[in-house]
Amino acid sequence: MPGRSSDSTGRRRSGEGGDALASRRRFQIISAASEVICRQGIDGARLKDIADEAGVSLGMVQHYFRHREALIDETVGAMLELTLATWRSVQARESDPVRRLFALLRFQVAGWAPFEKRWAFWMEFWAVAHRDTTLKGHAREVYRRWGEPFRSTIEEGAALGAFRPVFPVDRLIVLLMSLADGTAVRVLYDSDSLDEEGMFALLVDAACAMLRIEESVRDAALAALPRVISHSYPLEPVESKDIDWSPVTGRI
Repeated sequence: MPGRSSDSTGRRRSGEGGDALASRRRFQIISAASEVICRQGIDGARLKDIADEAGVSLGMVQHYFRHREALIDETVGAMLELTLATWRSVQARESDPVRRLFALLRFQVAGWAPFEKRWAFWMEFWAVAHRDTTLKGHAREVYRRWGEPFRSTIEEGAALGAFRPVFPVDRLIVLLMSLADGTAVRVLYDSDSLDEEGMFALLVDAACAMLRIEESVRDAALAALPRVISHSYPLEPVESKDIDWSPVTGRI
């Protein structure tokens, strides 16, 4: 996984400056923190567990993140940035608003990490955010920033006549995001009644009904859509059990 490193003793790589080393260490620790949160939740993510996951000493974690709260804060921010960086790649390469909307919905299901790992992180985050003032503020920011791709895509599609919204855009965004959150919970805890493909089908059906997308347009867009949405869109990444941090490597 990205957080593991054979160079865990703190020795610098040949030719690596102090700033580069610090950036790499911080990334290594944040990556490890995300893995521990996926498994143990935010409340259960101890600095010692994160250090072990990263393959570094507890002292090194405390050197770069003096408080546990600071590390959690930056890990949440890094996960959000990873999501948005991947989406920016899709937006830059996909001119058709219908395909872009379906890519956004597919991204809810198959993106930069396996479904269970990605959604487990955000479920754990939301579970704690309602009782933590700082994380509650982050939760509002997550919803605001993740709603922006929906807004720009829907408004563009409506202007082109591809979408004929039955509700105001703000309401549509809340409905689609809430449906994604709710169906993800169902897939995580009751996959016998709703699996990942079933979740995607529900999201598409809802979008088509609320935006009155014609059946022929829907079918053509789905036929051209990759099954996995990544920063290399429209190419599909190699299947992996790890979080793909490549879109933001070096920026966190």
